[in-house]
This record gives sequence, structure tokens and C-alpha cells, in this order.
Amino acid sequence: MIRIGVSGAGAWGQNLLRNVDANEATELVAVCDPDAAARKRVAARYTDAKVYEAFECMLGDRRLDAVIVASPPCFHFDQAKKAIDAGLHVLVEKPMCKLRKEAQELVRLADGAGRVLMAGHTFLYSNLVHEVKRCIDSGELGDVMYIHSQRLNLGRVRRDVDAMWNFAPHDISITCYLLDAWPQRVNARGASFIQRADDIADVAFFQMDFADGRMMGGHVSWLDPQKVRRMVIVGSEKMLVYDDVDSLRHIQVYDKSVEVEFQSTAKNFPDFRTRIRAGDLRIPTIGLVEPLGVEISHFAECIETGAAPRSDGRNGLHVVCVLEAMAESMVKGGAVVEVDYGGTVVQPQLCEAS
Repeated sequence: MIRIGVSGAGAWGQNLLRNVDANEATELVAVCDPDAAARKRVAARYTDAKVYEAFECMLGDRRLDAVIVASPPCFHFDQAKKAIDAGLHVLVEKPMCKLRKEAQELVRLADGAGRVLMAGHTFLYSNLVHEVKRCIDSGELGDVMYIHSQRLNLGRVRRDVDAMWNFAPHDISITCYLLDAWPQRVNARGASFIQRADDIADVAFFQMDFADGRMMGGHVSWLDPQKVRRMVIVGSEKMLVYDDVDSLRHIQVYDKSVEVEFQSTAKNFPDFRTRIRAGDLRIPTIGLVEPLGVEISHFAECIETGAAPRSDGRNGLHVVCVLEAMAESMVKGGAVVEVDYGGTVVQPQLCEAS
């Protein structure tokens, strides 16, 4: 079994603790959190795990094979670096870092140490997302023209990151996985309503433009009356709605498209006609498998085999590069910004969906 320590026992950390403890391939041996109440809760529930106040003290636990960093993003780089330096494998929650140069350093250190570095892009381990990918790759949708997504909720309002850095890593990682490409240019705009003095955006709208002309638009917010986790993929033949919240209709495939009736060049308005085609709606029956459990199993498997994770360090780095460009665009009032991937040719290196 892979013996794991978890840094951070907050809201998401509790989900990680539960999945590490329940997984047959992993053993929860250590947890650290600076909050005394959080440590008390952990100690009461996970009696076999050693509980620490400081991350450095947990790293001294000789039983550890790996560490999961689920602390606030401002600590991700420092804690992941210390864990790699201590000879441990590391899974870092999204966003992997707050700066591209920090993410590049983690990739370099992990490569040099021969350690697994994995980004917590949880939805890359969702069987629902894998089904969407299958529909695209099979050609059922035709040529994908654009994608738009919404990731909204009322709360949880955070102070360590804005809504874009909190939510958009999911939409970026999912989109790039589905399209097998990374954006060339981005633009974004955000607004601060709750924390104006600190200029922390509660809502953001962003767009990613790809080299082949495809585009993706996103809306993220923690200031919305409903919880929404929806993505729409518009193809030349069919259209697909992926709704992570609607348990009865997670995926809906609409046999709809718009076709130009006459292909010859239109000389005037009456010559230009389109035909709306509306066919059946297909709702496949797919039971949701908790992505986080799959992610933890994949992490353990990669440690055992030495295989590259589906969301490896480079995948995490590329998402940070996109986020950094979006943040620059927001500062510039929504200006289009070229994504700087550090001079490398970027192609997703993702293993086949299972």
C-alpha cells in the first residue's frame, strides 16, 4: 500500500481524507493542518493517522511514501517543493501553483528526483467526461466548433484566490482534454462585489482561442443563486450538454444542426438560406463514479509503475500558464493575451480514458 500524508483538512481536504482512507491501494498515515479544530476532527475520525500541526513535522514521518497538498494555493509551491526534496511523490490540488515559474520549478525538481508529480485536475478522472470525450472522438458530433461552460454557485467565498483561479482550472483542463489542444490566446474580465477593497473577483467571464479556430467561453462565479456545472459542446452534426449536477441527465446528445441550404455563393439575401435540423435527443444511462476515488487510485498506480499521470506536472503547468494569461488579461481590462508556455511545444499528454 502507498502510505500517504495529507496537508490540509478543510472542506476539500476532508474529501481527500475519506478517499485515501477508503482506497485499497493507499493508507492514510499522516495529516497536518494549522487549525486546532480541524486537527481534532481528523484525530477523532482517523484514529490510525498521526496528526501534525506543521507541514515540516509531517514530512519527518518516516512512513510516508507520498504527500497530497490540499492547503491554500499560496502554500502549494513551498510544500510541494519540500516534499519532493524529501524524496516523496506529490499530488498538488488545483491550481498547482500561483505562478508559471513555480510550476516549472516543480516539474524540473520532480523529473530530476524521479518522483511522481500530479496535479489535482479531478474531472480528468470523471467517467462522465470520458463519455463526452468518446462522443467527440467517435465523430458523433461532427467537427467541434465551440464549447461554452458555466461553473457557478452561491459561495463558498474565498480570500486566498478569486473565482477564476478557484473554478476555471476545471474548465480549462476539461476543455483541453476534450479538444486535445491548448489555447494560443485568451481574454478575461472579472468583477469584485463582495471584496472590493482586496480586488478579489467574485465573477469572471473568459474565452480561449485555439490554433484551428475553435473557441471556448466560460463563466465562473461564487455569487449566483444556483449551483451550475454545465458544459455545452457544439458540433457540426450534433450538440452535447454535459451537466454534472443533473443526476438524471448527466449527458444529453441533441441531434441538431444548422445547414446552408444552397452551397453556391449567395448573390443577395434571398439566395442565402439555412435549414435547421432537429432530430432525437439521446440521454445515455451512466452511473457517476466518484472521480476523486479514481484519481487517488491512479496516483497510487503511477507511483507503483512509474507511469506518467493523466494530469501530470506538465498538465498542471500548462493550466497555470493559461490562468496566468487570463489574470493578465483581467488586469488589462479584457485585452487578448498570448499564452506563454515557456517556449515549449505544448500538446496534451493524457493517457486513454478508462
